[in-house]
Order: sequence, then structure tokens, then C-alpha cells
Amino acid sequence: MTEIAPWIARLTVRSREVRSEAVGWARYIKPQRRDRVAIVTDTSAALPDEVHKLPNGSELFIIPIPVMIGDQIYNEDDDTLHHDLSIALASGTALRTSRPSPGQFSALYKHIAEQGYGHILSIHLSSKLSGTTDAARVAAQTSSIPVTVLDSHNAGLSLGNAVLDVLIRTRLGLSPQYLANIATRQTQVGQTVFTVPNLETLRKGGRISALAGILGQLLQVRPVMQLNDGAIELLDRPRSEVKALSIITDIATSVPPPVRLSVQSYGDYDTAHQIAAELQEHSSMPVPVVRLPAVLAAHLGLGALGVSMSPDLDYASYGTA
Repeated sequence: MTEIAPWIARLTVRSREVRSEAVGWARYIKPQRRDRVAIVTDTSAALPDEVHKLPNGSELFIIPIPVMIGDQIYNEDDDTLHHDLSIALASGTALRTSRPSPGQFSALYKHIAEQGYGHILSIHLSSKLSGTTDAARVAAQTSSIPVTVLDSHNAGLSLGNAVLDVLIRTRLGLSPQYLANIATRQTQVGQTVFTVPNLETLRKGGRISALAGILGQLLQVRPVMQLNDGAIELLDRPRSEVKALSIITDIATSVPPPVRLSVQSYGDYDTAHQIAAELQEHSSMPVPVVRLPAVLAAHLGLGALGVSMSPDLDYASYGTA
């Protein structure tokens, strides 16, 4: 279903390279936990469980965004979620997503503080798509340790790569503000372009206007969309999947190198792997193919496929922060 092993292996190597490039004693000394920053994100970042095996992976905490199928509430780690979600999307069963509650964030922040961390950097799904960032900010006000909350204005692995850029630098003695600047810089340049079989699921979820949804159905298009400043924007309305995927591939390969490309899909994994193979020569990292997290799939529908483009930025000055 997914192909991430080469990507995880290269991330492990990169994490070690980052540490070896650090200046002074930073490369030799592992800071006390009270001087380290814990990273929090949510399941919309599309980060697979394997990222916790990275050298700094234990410092990443992922809060689930709930999905409601009918009257049943699921979290991303529920064993039956994706089976039930696929059936619900195919049958037109009512679906809803909800932000994590401030109480859930408070409990997680308390747990992190009890582990001895000195600061939390909490990076989340675009506030134009979810109230997750707002819930994090409410909880941050009562946290026993400082919490910096960032609205990524992004989703999927465009958000996930920003989280990873910070995560692999959490043990170098960098200030929370500097790490936040790295995350902000990456989320500002990260892009996601995607196609969906139709606009009906997005219309039902309130992510596009009713008029756009109706027009999409009437015209029988295979829309190509993007996240623009955190909101969903229609880019093109080709009539076929082949043309839609060609547009996405052209956009992804036109991004100036070095850039990390990744493919996210829900349902059509054969096509996702074909796209990944086409993109590989244009990517500075192995191109992972990951399943869309449920919170995104619930709004995009079966057959959704997207490509995230995360410029491989030079953070050369981080060692002097």
C-alpha cells in the first residue's frame, strides 16, 4: 500500500548528517531534556509511525484529529478506521471531522512536561481547514511549560516535512524561536497540489462552495486543486484523470531544485506508485508514497491523489543560533 522504507532510511542518514555538521560542542553533547524542545503535530501531517524510529523520533508527539463515520468516532490509530472509511466514502455515508479538544491538548502538554522537556513547539493543520490550531492555543495558555503554537497554513507532507526539518534539529541546543523560524520558513514555501474524483465530498464537508460542487458535477471534470495560503483553491478543470495527473506532474517537476517530492493517495495506490516513479529523478530525497490520513481523506474522497513539494532549504546558519 505504501512505500516509505527508502525515504525513512534517507531521513535517518540526513539526521546524522545534520548533527555532524553542527558547530562546536553541539555535535558531541546531548542536551539535558529540560533544555530540549518537544515537537507536537497532528495526524494531518501524514507522518507514518516509522518516523518515531528516527534518531530524534521520541521527541515527536502526534495528536489525532477525530473522524466521525455515522455516529461512530474514530482516531487515526483505530484498527478499523480506514476499512470503515473506505466503505463510507463509497456508499455516501455521512462523514464529519472535528478538531481535537483543548482538553486533549492540555493532557498531551502535561505529559510532555512530566517527561522533563523545557519547551513545546506545536505545529498544526491550516486554521482555514480546521480549528486544531485554535484548540492548541487555548491549551497552551495553561501549560506548565512554554508552548509555541504555529499555524502551518498547510496539510499533508508539506506540513510533515516542516515538522521533520525541526525534529532532526531538536538536540543541537537551538532555541525554541529558532526552531519555530525553521518550521515557519518551510511551511511558507511548501506546496500541495491534488486531484479528486469529484467535488461532492469537499462540498459536503464545507471546504468548497455549494456552487463549485454543483458545477463540478455538471461538467464531469476531474478537478486539480491546491492549498493557497492554507485554503483550497481550484487550479484547473480537466475532463480526465490522465490529464489531471499530467498537470500535477508538470507542476511538481517545475519546482526549482533541490526539492523533496512526496505522493499521497487514498485508494489508488498503483497510480500513486507510478507517479512517484516519474517524480523520483526530480526529488532530492526518495519519493515516499503514503496513505492520506483519515482527516484529509474524509474530505477528499476515494481516489484522491496529491503531490507535496517541500523545497530542500539550506539551514546552514542554524549551528550559530
